[in-house]
Amino acid sequence: MATDVLKQLDEKIQSFVNRMAQLRRENEQMNQRLVETDRRLKEVTAQLKQFESERQAHENERAEVRTRIEKILARFDGIELK
Repeated sequence: MATDVLKQLDEKIQSFVNRMAQLRRENEQMNQRLVETDRRLKEVTAQLKQFESERQAHENERAEVRTRIEKILARFDGIELK
């Protein structure tokens, strides 16, 4: 009977050790996924900043073109055609 108790205890300990090993592997996999996700997030954030910078440059250029066109049209308004 004592050997049965020791056998059950040994099985439970082995089961615990196996589960801990499995959890450690899963934890390592999750850490690797987290590192990869963080790397991708930084990459996408950098791209987003670049796109935002380019968008702002286009907006500035558009505003400049609009101002120039308005000035040209204003000159035409000052010309009398008879």
